[in-house]
Amino acid sequence: MMPKEKESFNDLNTKEWAINSRSVWNDLSSARTRNALKHGATFPKKLSDRVISLYSRKNDLILDPFLGTGTTALSAIELQRNFIGFELSKEFFDIANNTIKDCVNLLFNNSCDIIEGDCLELIDGVDNNSVTLTLTSPPYANLIHKVLEDRTKRHKKSAFVVDNNATTRLYSNYDKDLGNMDLEKYKTAVLELMRKLFVKTKNGGYNVWVVKDFRDTKNKIPYVDLHTIIANLGQEAGFKYHDLIIWDQNERRRLVLLGYPSVFYVNQNHSFIVVLRKTL
Repeated sequence: MMPKEKESFNDLNTKEWAINSRSVWNDLSSARTRNALKHGATFPKKLSDRVISLYSRKNDLILDPFLGTGTTALSAIELQRNFIGFELSKEFFDIANNTIKDCVNLLFNNSCDIIEGDCLELIDGVDNNSVTLTLTSPPYANLIHKVLEDRTKRHKKSAFVVDNNATTRLYSNYDKDLGNMDLEKYKTAVLELMRKLFVKTKNGGYNVWVVKDFRDTKNKIPYVDLHTIIANLGQEAGFKYHDLIIWDQNERRRLVLLGYPSVFYVNQNHSFIVVLRKTL
């Protein structure tokens, strides 16, 4: 008689557990949806499906403080989790609200609450020790301002813009938008959010941020190690640095010349999935 498998915290069996344990994910990228193109910086639903499946189980509470167009919410709905999300931009909130409303009406029995406003204020309304998983992709400080200026002046017709269907745009003009802050103010705001997330997260719960390192060559900073900054801020707030996963995006991105002909740079065709955990 075969021994019975132990029940896993995420309801995965041993085969599913093993298949999903690779540290580099190269099977997630897909053509962007219309809503994703409007936003310009969303992750694919395959990614949120996988992260939610790995770090939570049915009826757990999932939180996304930077809701965007609602990708994390859709995954939570389809995977039978409860969800709460915040979005500062009215435009993206309305997109998410309309999309989620259609999905909820079809197949959802759990709770799904999305609220328009500043996540640093709205998170105070979440019960302490209630969140099993936070999954989000934050703005990258004022990087978008630099990218837009760069593309307008130097790369208007480059392969990066044309072949990669680049649609980067400002999220909003709000001072509270992390995408409008310089790096130092950004780190202060992220640390404040991390501290609040720590209080709201259950013991044993996870806090997962999808981020990309970047360059600020205009200010003579060749490499900004954003994923390490995020991990360090999470640790300062009390989380443990649990894991790091690489999301390989080469399949959907063309290689372009960077720094040619004087300085060689590699293409940043991957993102980092920073996995933090609350363990007391």
